[in-house]
Amino acid sequence: MKERSPIDKFIQSHKALEPFDYQLAVDWAMELLHEGNDSDAVLMLASFTQPIEKHEISKYVTAVLRELGLEELECEEAVLAQTHYLLSKILKGITIRENLKTLFQLYVVYYDSRIIKFYLLYYAWMDLEEIGTNFYYEGAYLNNIETILKLEARIWIDKYIRLTENVALEEELDQIIKESSK
Repeated sequence: MKERSPIDKFIQSHKALEPFDYQLAVDWAMELLHEGNDSDAVLMLASFTQPIEKHEISKYVTAVLRELGLEELECEEAVLAQTHYLLSKILKGITIRENLKTLFQLYVVYYDSRIIKFYLLYYAWMDLEEIGTNFYYEGAYLNNIETILKLEARIWIDKYIRLTENVALEEELDQIIKESSK
């Protein structure tokens, strides 16, 4: 079996996260169809259009996950899955600010200390744009905050998904912060 992608893990969290964007599950089912998985459950899931109601679609998401041998995630694992998915999008340069805002909202709802840096970076970026300074993330300025965000994302993925510590990334982040303080 191939290694599961961040979107697979994110879809596994559909029952644990509120709100959950079920359009992502429909898009995921479309990708499964393109990969040759045309089971009845995948076809049903791919057929949904807006507006999508949780009570109507949820059982089809569950059925597809079951067919793929994937378990639905509980709250703590779901927060990790959603964070990983959003950070993967940030690292690809996809709607960076929107995904950072979603991470901020995720922290506000679940108060998961593993994602507090993204909460702080959200406020830091907002303050930098509004008042030209920030008191949330030392060393972050408009000219380096996106770089800092992406480094923090890579560090987080290494720590919580790959279960490794990447000293080189942490040193790179420290160097950027030191240089900005000069």
